[in-house]
Amino acid sequence: MKWFLMLLIFLAGVFYLVNQNKAEVKKKEMIKLAKKDEITSLPDPVLPVKPEKTYLIKFSMETLKTLRGLTQDSNEKVRFAAAELLWQLQDESAPGVLKGMLETETESFVKKSIITMLAKDKSKLSLALLTEALKDYDKETRLNAVIAIGTFSNKEAIPALSRALQDYDEEVRLKALEAVNRIRLDIEAHKEQQLRELDSKPLFRIE
Repeated sequence: MKWFLMLLIFLAGVFYLVNQNKAEVKKKEMIKLAKKDEITSLPDPVLPVKPEKTYLIKFSMETLKTLRGLTQDSNEKVRFAAAELLWQLQDESAPGVLKGMLETETESFVKKSIITMLAKDKSKLSLALLTEALKDYDKETRLNAVIAIGTFSNKEAIPALSRALQDYDEEVRLKALEAVNRIRLDIEAHKEQQLRELDSKPLFRIE
């Protein structure tokens, strides 16, 4: 009887251990499945709107030489696109290239596009290049250059129009006079604005 009880106790212990082991295994599997579900339910990472670092693109000397060569291309649109890119890149050859194109270019579209591009810059260099366009044999090119210089609104632009004021074509001379007057009015308006700003500021400030 004693041995029988001991056997029952032993068997019960084995049964308990086996069931406990099964419960542990089941519990681990449940945890693993829960983690898997959690991972799959995570949202996709949001990509940044802007890169963390911005990189300045630098053109090689070979690429710049190619661009300079394209300003002599047979297609007028290619010629202007190459010249525009050189100007935007501030390539050292750009002023000379543009001056040469204004002197030798036969397509009015290219010359007009170059003048429009230079007029947007409003720098001393662009003003000097526009002055070169006043020497052009084509009347429309000279007129476009006069109109472009008239948008500069600074005192350097007035003497730049001296050639146009002496042009043999009366329409060019008239447009040059109108441009000089426009520049004068713009300069005076700018001075008046500055004076108004000075008047609106108190001479002494007590804090």
